[in-house]
Amino acid sequence: MKISVNAYAKINLFLDIESLRTDGYHNIISHMQSVTLHDTVTVEREESDAKEISVACDNSALPCDHSNLVYKAADIFPCNIGKVKIDITKRIPMSAGLAGGSADAAATLIALNTLLGTPLSQEQLKALGARLGADVPFCIEKGACIARGVGEILEETAPMPHFPIVIARMGEGMSTPLAYKALDTRYNNFEGYKPETDKLSIIVDCADVPIEEYAKGLFNIFESVVEAERPCVTELKELLTDNGAVASMMSGSGTSVFGIFRNEADARRAVLAAEAKGAFAAVCYPYKNVK
Repeated sequence: MKISVNAYAKINLFLDIESLRTDGYHNIISHMQSVTLHDTVTVEREESDAKEISVACDNSALPCDHSNLVYKAADIFPCNIGKVKIDITKRIPMSAGLAGGSADAAATLIALNTLLGTPLSQEQLKALGARLGADVPFCIEKGACIARGVGEILEETAPMPHFPIVIARMGEGMSTPLAYKALDTRYNNFEGYKPETDKLSIIVDCADVPIEEYAKGLFNIFESVVEAERPCVTELKELLTDNGAVASMMSGSGTSVFGIFRNEADARRAVLAAEAKGAFAAVCYPYKNVK
């Protein structure tokens, strides 16, 4: 039996820190939005008493051994999965703050659950995904959520209005642990720090809001440390706004950038401008859950 599942990228429309935890991790507050840019994960399963997992990908830069989150997702599935072949078609840039690896892992869990007759509920799948990474539960849920804790506490919220989005990426990636370390230094381990929740309110209360007003809610604390280390982020933000984006911002800990546009024609012109600079660029839209 074989099944293919789309693995949707996410962008952070709002991302801030609430506190530094005693375990060294951070309590975040974020508004995450799935977008239509996606990988495709195809899982083929054969009955077997012995577990056997193999992973292949059309992007040779992605390791396909036991270090891959897709492999780990199959390995921790709490049923006899038998012989499983997993093929990943990559479209989401890697190490870009778009949760591409987490989305692929989530798609793998969803595919295996379907092939095995749905032995796990949605909540059980998300709990399993949390063992793989903080973004995996959201990638299973999809749509739009406010995320708290390390990202595992999700509250469904209204999706982003249907504006065209351009996602762009070029240059070197950024280590997430290093980015957090730089934030700790800059903000004194977040002692007395207050998140920009007024901006989050704009994103959450987004019904019938003009695009210019909506853009005022965009915020990513990681920009304060990443842009100094990765000038390509600033360059791409400026390129998108120079080519019609109402606003542009980095997603996650970087180094991808997204811009929000009034119409698709402007968005496609911005893609051409980014590609002329050697960047990856794609037009997408907010993904909305259908329940």
